[in-house]
Amino acid sequence: MLKFYTADRAPNPRAVENILAIKGIEVETISVDLLGGENRSDDFATVNPAGQLPALQTPEGQVIAEVAAIAEYLEELKPDPVLVGSTAAERAHTRMRMRQMDYLVLAPMMMGYRHSEGAAFFGPRMRIDPNIGATMKLIGHDGLAWLETQMQDNDFICGPRLTYVDCAFYPLVSFLAKVSQPVDADLKNITAYMARCASHEVLGAKSL
Repeated sequence: MLKFYTADRAPNPRAVENILAIKGIEVETISVDLLGGENRSDDFATVNPAGQLPALQTPEGQVIAEVAAIAEYLEELKPDPVLVGSTAAERAHTRMRMRQMDYLVLAPMMMGYRHSEGAAFFGPRMRIDPNIGATMKLIGHDGLAWLETQMQDNDFICGPRLTYVDCAFYPLVSFLAKVSQPVDADLKNITAYMARCASHEVLGAKSL
């Protein structure tokens, strides 16, 4: 059976929880104390040397980290329901959007949080520079403003279809909206999208 290393109330592990729930894949769940720094311990380093969550261990013993990589693996393991794409063009579009969300929105927003409101928590774990927090938040906002233009008449980030991009995007942006960077109300399409995800039977089932 797959082993899923996760943590309570953490956005990226929640992304994989969403994918597992939508696909109906059973796993052995192993909770890691993220707040207590267990993910940075020597023991967890034998699972994921990068010290990050989530991580998925295959029955053969291989460990897969990073949400997109896990999502792609699970898609091949259980293609139905489709969360990447049914055609080569759809799969390419999903991967493009995930990459765009990572560098335009998710990474800068998370960096903005780490180097400002989250500095006390992240300071003992990584290098912190309070001078870059505000700039990274602005970069993340610019990314959301760009996404706003792409969401016109679209229910989800990849258009009419729910993909693993939504499974990853919604929990992180939802978490950051609460603790650091509220979504600008002027971004009507993004606001409607967030509400749509909140009412989804899986994506909105648990709050962070």
